[in-house]
Amino acid sequence: MSSDDENAVRDAVAGFYEALNEMFKGNPDPLKAVYSHAGDVTYLPAEGGIRVGWDAVFADWKRQADKSLGGTVEISDVHIVVGRDLAIAHNVTHGHVKGADGATVEISLRESSAFRKEDGSWKMIAHHADDAKLWEGIVGRSA
Repeated sequence: MSSDDENAVRDAVAGFYEALNEMFKGNPDPLKAVYSHAGDVTYLPAEGGIRVGWDAVFADWKRQADKSLGGTVEISDVHIVVGRDLAIAHNVTHGHVKGADGATVEISLRESSAFRKEDGSWKMIAHHADDAKLWEGIVGRSA
């Protein structure tokens, strides 16, 4: 792993969250630049399920954007591991989003993303989010 690759993956992670904040404004298009458009791309949203393939993944993001819920998120506790052609990032995401009823909801998610180097650029190939607060209520908060 070179420091150039690690910096490029950090930029790809940051680019995803910039695109996600645009999605909250109703514009999913910036996600097109972040993701690989391959058939093996996956998305496991916090609300459940799995989407496989670029078309299914983007359709889910578009569905969310069409609701134009509003909100912003930011990340902390970022941990990145970079290999030759694959990288993984883990982080905690905090923010506020509007629910379907218009009420603003505070969110706190643990998220993991995988990236693949394609034609010299790091593209997202997998994203997983879970609802940490739900599990805190079930098993308690971990250290």
